[in-house]
Amino acid sequence: MDLRELLAGHHANVFAFLYRLCGDAHLAEDLAQETFVRAFRALERYQPRGKMSTWLFAIAANVARDHWRRRKRRAEVPYEDAVLHADGADMSEGMQVREALLSLSLEQRTVLILRYYHDLSYAEIAEALVIPVGTVRSRIHNGLERMKGQLLEVGVR
Repeated sequence: MDLRELLAGHHANVFAFLYRLCGDAHLAEDLAQETFVRAFRALERYQPRGKMSTWLFAIAANVARDHWRRRKRRAEVPYEDAVLHADGADMSEGMQVREALLSLSLEQRTVLILRYYHDLSYAEIAEALVIPVGTVRSRIHNGLERMKGQLLEVGVR
């Protein structure tokens, strides 16, 4: 498989995952490019135990995590902090759900996006993120509870 085939088959899903994770299309595209560069470099070592998309989501999650770590070291204000202080009164429910999602920790956001937007099973998420299934369940539960609380505060049911 060459890079063109890899991109053609998976770019849209990886980009969508990263966009939902960071909320910025330009950043998501940069992170997607880095994901595919890393994937292509590691392609010869890829062992197909699961779906290729699960492997790519794992790389994308690591790329995003690396990005946020570098960003914290430079003491930048995270995107979600800037977004969350917007006046929610005029926002649509979809925007409020997006804001609630962006307010979660990167770990909670990652598992929720993989589960509910990319339909990965708990086992696939655990494999992609190299964490126990119980941790996946806990992060999903806690993330949903936090989002539910935030959405109820602003009147979204």
